Amino acid sequence: MKQDNNLSRRWATNASRKTISAVAGASALLLVAGAGVSVATSHTEVLVNANGVTKPVSVWGGTVGGALEQAGVEVGEHDLVTPAQNAPVQDGQTITVTSAKSYTVKNGGDNQEIWSTAGSLQEVMDILSDSGRDIVVAANRSAARTALPAVLADAGNVTVSVDGKEKSVSVPADANVNQILEAAQVTASPIDQVYLESGEQGPVVNVIRQTRGTVTEEKELDFETIERETDELYEGESRVVQEGKKGLEKTVKYEQKRGEDVLVSTVIKEERTEPVDHIIERGTKERPTEAPVETSSADSAPQPAPQPGAGTGSAPAGVWAALAQCESGGNPATNTGNGYYGLYQFSLGTWQSVGGTGLPSDASAAEQTMRAQILQQRAGWGQWPACAASLGLL
Repeated sequence: MKQDNNLSRRWATNASRKTISAVAGASALLLVAGAGVSVATSHTEVLVNANGVTKPVSVWGGTVGGALEQAGVEVGEHDLVTPAQNAPVQDGQTITVTSAKSYTVKNGGDNQEIWSTAGSLQEVMDILSDSGRDIVVAANRSAARTALPAVLADAGNVTVSVDGKEKSVSVPADANVNQILEAAQVTASPIDQVYLESGEQGPVVNVIRQTRGTVTEEKELDFETIERETDELYEGESRVVQEGKKGLEKTVKYEQKRGEDVLVSTVIKEERTEPVDHIIERGTKERPTEAPVETSSADSAPQPAPQPGAGTGSAPAGVWAALAQCESGGNPATNTGNGYYGLYQFSLGTWQSVGGTGLPSDASAAEQTMRAQILQQRAGWGQWPACAASLGLL
């Protein structure tokens, strides 16, 4: 922001300063230059007071600026010098130098650096208040916080605001900002911003936390579901070939924040684990047709009566009827809880291998016989070793 030099000079000249009593002696010395010609020069004694430290200086005429140079006092651009540096020195006078200090003033959303020879932050704020603006003066100087001068005209309460939470503390008139924070049991780090504000109820010390460090962000990556056909399964059958697994995107950033505002955000590391697809196969093979049921004269032979507690369902006639009678008593709904089901006592895995779904005992007698026939064609009568042997099939 462009510096308002006229306003800066006004702040400097309006600052309070102490009057130093001048105590000096004067003398005149006549010098003979030689060759019969004499020149009178003025030997002048002055006092130079720089920020409360006074020392006598002897000069041979000249200006106030020359006397300050003779005294080894460096004068900054914004320092207050009385009398002016280009004024001639006078014997016995006191030259006063008050060094200006820089302050950061918030003006709306921008910051402006101003210089003042005021003795305290309170004086700076009082001067700025004459301009009719809301005053916010930074209590920090560079990265190190110094114990700034008194901020109160009288002892009283000061509000300390940290992260939006306010606390009122009672402090003496000569309290500086560090002492006010200590009274409020608030520790401000060197990178935190500390401002002195003019509030409705009096001064407010506002602490804005600043943080620096790494932040890790993680984002899950969804997997895709892929379906494909296979002739290894019958139509209507399906199986999961590969379970899906989510991926992960991990980002490590360096961040610097002031309050909730992110000032710096830089990516320093990225890691990515790709997701694993979820793959399902669906069958395309045609199911075999039901084999015709064999009939014989034995089919008309009376069958043993069901055992007590057995179901009343009927099994197909012929050899399959005999096998079903041996395995389950001819009850297609048999479920004894031992892991085998239905007319032909299928295990669940064997039932599914021949295209069955659900429980065998829930299927019709005709479907159970059809799938038993498929199993027999693939693996023979040995799938029912005891009953097949008793029926002479092995």
